[in-house]
Order: sequence, then structure tokens, then C-alpha cells
Amino acid sequence: MKGLGLSKSGSIETTEFRRSFHQETSQLLRKRLIGFISIWGGLGLISFLFVIVMMVRGSEITNIFSSGGTKAMFLLANGGWIVVYAVVLMMVIEKRVSDKRVIRLSLGLIIADGLMAVSLRAIDPSFGYGAWVYVISHFVACCVFPWTVRQALIPLVSLVGLSVLSHFVFEGDSVSKSVIFGVVNAAFMTPAVFISGIRHNQRIQKSTNRFLNHRYGMLRQELAYARQIHEALFPPPHTTGPVQFVYRYEPMRQIGGDYLFARYSNKDSEGNETLSVAVIDVTGHGIPAALTVNRLHGELDLRFAEQPEISPGEVLSHLNRYINLTLSKHSIFATAVCFRVNASKNLLEYASGGHPPSFLRGVDGSIRDLDSTTFMLGACKDQDFDPFQAEVEFGPGDTLIAYTDGAIEARSAEGKMLNIEGLRRILASSHPLGADESEQGYGMWSERILREVTSHRGGIPPDDDTLAIEIYRPIRVTTGTVASGTVADEDIEGRSVAEPVVS
Repeated sequence: MKGLGLSKSGSIETTEFRRSFHQETSQLLRKRLIGFISIWGGLGLISFLFVIVMMVRGSEITNIFSSGGTKAMFLLANGGWIVVYAVVLMMVIEKRVSDKRVIRLSLGLIIADGLMAVSLRAIDPSFGYGAWVYVISHFVACCVFPWTVRQALIPLVSLVGLSVLSHFVFEGDSVSKSVIFGVVNAAFMTPAVFISGIRHNQRIQKSTNRFLNHRYGMLRQELAYARQIHEALFPPPHTTGPVQFVYRYEPMRQIGGDYLFARYSNKDSEGNETLSVAVIDVTGHGIPAALTVNRLHGELDLRFAEQPEISPGEVLSHLNRYINLTLSKHSIFATAVCFRVNASKNLLEYASGGHPPSFLRGVDGSIRDLDSTTFMLGACKDQDFDPFQAEVEFGPGDTLIAYTDGAIEARSAEGKMLNIEGLRRILASSHPLGADESEQGYGMWSERILREVTSHRGGIPPDDDTLAIEIYRPIRVTTGTVASGTVADEDIEGRSVAEPVVS
């Protein structure tokens, strides 16, 4: 950035950082300029008043002046220098100048120091004013002002040029001798330029760290809010009635691309409801995937509001068409499996687009794979997409387990994936959480899957989102009248349900 010494191709070159760094530099320069004028100008004022007092008292110190004209020139030059300092101080304190002009004023003051010294030396070398005056002034300014190397070079070049001109024109030195004086002065002033450059780079680094820490804090807060909104899209677990479901979700980051949609509809006279469920896994992770999930949630919400009895195949076809038309152009695709459970008919309808096989665990402990029935969503156009909806019997005591590929692709420390066979072995165990037969119930397989996946990783952070859902049919549901002093039981006799939550 012009005036700050930042490359437009640098990694920290953002609009927010440039604005922040510019404001910080301007505030610091104003503060330092006020301090510099107060101290450096104050010392000059004290020495000026001291000389005036000595003149009035006729002290021998004033014998350095060879004539009254020389004395007048001294008083005029010093008085003018003090007035310039005073005017600049008032302008900065009252903020009458812009940030850009403050930088120019700081440079101008140092040049004014050198101009006064060169002028007085040219008038009368006996004054003792020489290069040391502006060399010290320039060194102090480089140590105090937040200058860049380019800005620190401006007074150096100006003062060296004035010195060479003074030696050649006013003091009668030869060209070579004048140039040598200029080179010597430049050599004395150059270390101050390096100091200014080092301090400027340090300020950039510190400012960058503060800026990034601030932005990181803001990002964490925004992600926390985003996670609340993202989790609000998920349905609450349903642990009462003839068709129930629970799930566990572990995103790779704070938010992810796995999603679960559930909707109950068409409640009959016996209390049976149709449960429709869609499990979706969007390509990618983190915020981009979560934004895609948000769009798909809106589409599903709208579709089920218009067609509460929409079939799994129709849901899959609609999702494929939407993703193909709107998201595939950005290389965003998804896998999904859709279910519809009709408790009154003991029927499970499903359609799966490129999703890992779901498992139907029968009441007798048998396990049946529900494989994918069609392509990944978005990969082909609507007219080429056939969801191929299938149906199986789903009676009391049966359990349906669906998941996303984060479960089967979890890797151990040795790099071995859990795979579908590993997940099938977990489901083949007699009890979801190792409980006794008398305590065994439903609603715990999703919890068991997440535990086994975490154990398989052996402490390694997840490299994909993981969602596990369990839909189950209680063997016996009691919804009768509550007896005096008792509570009606709406769950399976003897079951103990640990309600999973999104995590």
C-alpha cells in the first residue's frame, strides 16, 4: 500500500488489514509527532531563550556574533524555526490536518532542522551549526516516527543535497570536496534509515498478529452462531410412538456437510404415522458444505410442505434435479438415501443415490443390506435419472441403521479403514452397548457406531463428517390410561433409551 510499504501481492494485503494498519499508523504518528515537537522543539526554545537572555545581559557567550546583522539573522532563523514547530504542534493537536499531511509535516520538520542549520552555517560558520544538528534530528525522528524506508530517505536525500549545495555555493568549496561532505553526511544518516525499516517491519508483524487474532476471534464467534443455526436444521430425536428414531452426528469441523431430514405425516385412528427420512452427504467439508446443506434443507422443507406423502423415489429425483441444475456446475454433488416407514402396513420404502448401504437388523438378529439403487445426486440430468425405489418388510422389533461414509472411511493409526464389513460386524453383536438381555433395547446403535468409529481412529481427529441414524419399531407400545399413582409407559417394556444428541 502506498505510504505504508506493503506489497499488493503480499498475503496480508487485505482491505481490512490496510485500513486497520493505516489507522493505527496515523494515530501513532500523531502521538509521536506531538511528543517529538514538545521535547525537541522545547529544547530548541530553551536554548533560544538562553541566548536571548545572555544577549540582554551582555554575556561573553554572545561574542560569537561577528556583527549586529549576524545576530539578527540568528534570531530570525531560530525564531522562525520555533514558530514553525509551534504551528505544526497546534495543527496536529487540533487535528486540522489529514493523515497524509501529518506524514508530510513530520518529514518537513526534519528538513526544516537541516535547512536552519545549513543556513546559519552559511551565514556565519562561527555559529557552530553543522551537519551534527540535522544528523541527530534525523536519527531521533527515525527512532520515533513510524516511517517506512522510503519516507526516511526523503529527509536524508534533501538534507545531503542542501549540504552539498551549501558547501559549493556559499562556502566556496570545490565540487569534489562538497560531494565528499555529502557522502560523509549520508553515511552518518544511513543507519537511521535501516532502523526505520526494521521498526516498520516489526510494526507490520505485530499489527498483522493483532489483526489476525481479532479476525480469528470473530470467526470463532461466527462459527459458533453458524453451528447453532446448522444444528437447528436437524430434527429432534423422536423416542415415542410406533416408529422412532435417534441419531448421532460428529462433524469434522464445527459444521459440516452431513444432514438428516425427518417428517411425520398421515396419522391414522390408531396413532400410526408415516415417517419420511432423508440422509444426505454433501461433497466437501466445513462451511461450504454446510451452506449447501442449508440450501437442500430449504428444498426438502418446501417439497414436503407441498407433498407430505411424497415417496422416497420422488424425493431423490427432486434432489438430483436441483443439485444437477444449481450445484454441479460448482463441482458440488451429494449422496443420499431416502426412507418412508408405514407402521400400519409394516412397510419400509427406500431409494438410495450413491449412498453407502444401509442395514436392516431384524428382530431375530439377522442383518440385511439395503444397497444403493441409483447414481450419486447431480451426476446426470433429470431425464437420465432413475431412482428405482424399493420396499421391504419393516415390522415391530426391526431396526434400520443408516450412516454417512465418515463411519466406514474412518482410519486407524495404521491407515486401515473400518469399511462396511467392520460396521456390519459391529451391528452383528447381540446388544448395541453391551447391555444384559433384560436391559437390551433400541435407540442405541447410533451411539455404538460413533463410539466404535472413535475407538477405531485411536485418538486421531476425524477426517470426515460422521452421521449415524437409527429408525426402530418398538415391539410393544402402551398408550393406555394412566392408573392412579402410576405413569403410562409409551416405550418398549424394560428398555433403557439413551437419547443421542447432535455433537
